[in-house]
Amino acid sequence: MRKRATDALVAGVLAAGLAVLAGIRARSLTTFAHRGFAADAPENTVPAVRGAADRADGVEIDVRRCASGELVCVHDADVERFTGDPTPVGETEWTALREIEVGDGATVPRLEDVLDAVPDDVLLNVELKERGLAADALAAVAGRERVLLSAFDPEVLEEVRAADGGDEVALAYVTRSSRGTCSVADRFDCVAVHPRADLPFRSAIVPRAHRRGLAVNAWTVDSRLEMLALALVGVDGVFADSARCLGRSRR
Repeated sequence: MRKRATDALVAGVLAAGLAVLAGIRARSLTTFAHRGFAADAPENTVPAVRGAADRADGVEIDVRRCASGELVCVHDADVERFTGDPTPVGETEWTALREIEVGDGATVPRLEDVLDAVPDDVLLNVELKERGLAADALAAVAGRERVLLSAFDPEVLEEVRAADGGDEVALAYVTRSSRGTCSVADRFDCVAVHPRADLPFRSAIVPRAHRRGLAVNAWTVDSRLEMLALALVGVDGVFADSARCLGRSRR
């Protein structure tokens, strides 16, 4: 239902803005490969992020802690989608996780493996999926200039700011709601908000964020037309599951 409604909003925005689409094409949106372009390669894996780094301005990955303490790149709280086993990631040792095939022979990586695979000139967005990761995540990305830590949970953002070195890293608040979003982002000195892709059409989140100096990067676009419609309403960046949505290569 939400997808159909969003499609209708996209169509309406495009119909109203066709005359300026040529200018929008020239405008530079920041493009993020969501989970390393999850529709093009096994999500959150080394092959995915390595391939995505050539086709987007930034690469987004998800991070959790496994039972043996390593930070691993997994979106869900468990790996049931890949194995049929609902055991949580937090109760699974790294020695077991590294054997799990996500697809096409690619396996679950550690955060350090992904960091090694993404060139330093590519913006890396590390989404912290749970609490208790801040100190280790900051240590892992230390020395990397183009990095953005993000989270849905404001307490995770608070943990980052309270940790050693946390006052120096760029933060983004990820949200499914426009209510209170900019206030949360301001509280933790974020540089951006990451709203669900329908929110810029349904609310005033873009102008509100821009008035506070926040960038707006919307997730997740399904088509080139949706990306153009989001550009028309003023977003600064988009997350996409496929490079086909972007219509260009970064390099």
